Amino acid sequence: MSFFPSLVLQTRVRFVAFVTISFIYLAQCFSTLRLVNDGVGYLLQASSAVDGHGFLLHGAHTMRPPGYPALIFGLSKIGLGTSWAIVGLNCIFLGVGIWAAYFVLRHSFEFSDITAQLISLGTLLSLVMIRNVTYPLSDICFFGASVPCLLGMLRAERETGVRRLVILALLAPLIVLCIELRTIGLFLVPAFFWAALGGMEGWRKVYPVIQRYWLAVALVGMIAIAAAVPLLVHSQYFQFNLPMFRHRGIYRSIAFNIEYQTGDWGEMALNVPISRIPAAFGIVLRMCGGMAILLATVGFWLRRHNFDSVAVYVLGFSAVIFAYPWQDSRLWLPILPFLMGYTLLGLQRLIPGEMRKPILSVYGVYFCLLGIAALAFSTRLTFAGPRFADIYGDGHFRATYKFALQGEAPTNAGAIDADGLYLLRRYEWRAKAAGPMLSQH
Repeated sequence: MSFFPSLVLQTRVRFVAFVTISFIYLAQCFSTLRLVNDGVGYLLQASSAVDGHGFLLHGAHTMRPPGYPALIFGLSKIGLGTSWAIVGLNCIFLGVGIWAAYFVLRHSFEFSDITAQLISLGTLLSLVMIRNVTYPLSDICFFGASVPCLLGMLRAERETGVRRLVILALLAPLIVLCIELRTIGLFLVPAFFWAALGGMEGWRKVYPVIQRYWLAVALVGMIAIAAAVPLLVHSQYFQFNLPMFRHRGIYRSIAFNIEYQTGDWGEMALNVPISRIPAAFGIVLRMCGGMAILLATVGFWLRRHNFDSVAVYVLGFSAVIFAYPWQDSRLWLPILPFLMGYTLLGLQRLIPGEMRKPILSVYGVYFCLLGIAALAFSTRLTFAGPRFADIYGDGHFRATYKFALQGEAPTNAGAIDADGLYLLRRYEWRAKAAGPMLSQH
């Protein structure tokens, strides 16, 4: 099914667009190491492991899984522990994820070739992808590892007997990698079992048996929940967020989550960073975010009769992120093309056909122009040279960059972030010769 006019982008134009954008993404490998708070933690874990102390953060275990630091560890062990290789690794995983997402959109959503291609192109032009591909974070790598898993599960659903078992056996280690990259990869497990069951066709065969022995099934379900609750309550993620829930209470937690999620979805829908939106327009952004959530929900509901492994995964993934008490649109990054797909399906159902084409055309041009602007800014930042420290981020690491890259000491020595300086001198090739290595704190 196609929701786009055939003349929106001819095949040759789409091909040129994909190639051009891919080369611009690869150009980000020349960027100075872009430090962010979570990225600092990951790189410190990797550094600790390289030094023979395990994946520790300042000598202690952390709630983050060691999968992404292990990838950086591997790069370091083969002599590629540098900023350009870190971004290059993200680009490789991003390419694999986009390739797999195209086929998932074709087979799970039943989109036409052009629609799947345009959603894939839109994913590449999304601010969320553009911003995070240059960061030393696990999100892009998780995207590139998890989407092929879903593609394999879709294939397994359609196979039977030994062929299905072979596909599932091949997927098992990739699922383990995903869980080690991000804990939320655990929701690939129920999707895996859904594929092993045979999807909806297998469910139709099993459902009469469940009806017959519903009491035993309910008992097993309650036992499983009883076993899972203590694990959840004592998990580091739950303990980390528990004080926040206690401080806010139930109603304020719900209010904050509505504000956060509509903000994140508004940022994704409008393709602009929420930090750049004037406060007076914040309500407009959140209204757009709320509309996007509504459209995606309708789109998901429309696919209920074709409930597959992708739907199982997206449902579990979304349930966790909607409950998460923090605001950050990158949390949605691993399922971004699927959110676009469900939103498009919802729009197709709720907006009349005569209005749909002009709306999609105008919105598509707007979204792509904003994405191109974001890519242009990222590229400008990549090749900013000595001006990088002045235009990157919110200025938190400005003094650190200037000292590490230019030897410019600040008047206030406390302005230099010790961890940031340590990591720049370890992973940023421009700073390696700028001064002695600092000890890790």
